[in-house]
Amino acid sequence: MLRKSEASKYDYDLQSDSIFFYGEDKKYNSSVELEGVILDFNDEDHLTGIEILDASEKFKVSKADLVNIKNFDATIIISKENIDVRMKMEYYKRNKLIDTNLNALTLNTMNLPSSTQGIAVAC
Repeated sequence: MLRKSEASKYDYDLQSDSIFFYGEDKKYNSSVELEGVILDFNDEDHLTGIEILDASEKFKVSKADLVNIKNFDATIIISKENIDVRMKMEYYKRNKLIDTNLNALTLNTMNLPSSTQGIAVAC
C-alpha cells in the first residue's frame, strides 16, 4: 500500500544549491541521507520532507531551472534491507515542460519498517 504525502511547499536556495520539499507539518524525528538526498521522517516513520543537496548537479539542470519547478513526485520503497528513492521533477524551460529523474539507494540502517511512501508537490 502506498502511503502518499501531499507536500505543499518547496524552497530552493540558489546559493547553496539545495532544494527542500515539505508539507505544512515540518516536524520530524529522524533523517536518513542517501548520497546527498535527505529524507525526514516523523515519530510514526512517515515521510515529512525531502531535501536534495547539490540539486542542479544531481538533476543535471541549471540552477535557474530549479526556480521554475512545476511538479515533483517521489516514491520511497523501504524494505528490511534497503531504502530506494525514485524522484521525478518537471520544470519549465523556454515555456516548455521538461522532466528529469533522480534515483538514490542506501541500506536501511535505521531499521525503518517496510513500506512504500510517496510525496508530491504541485508548484
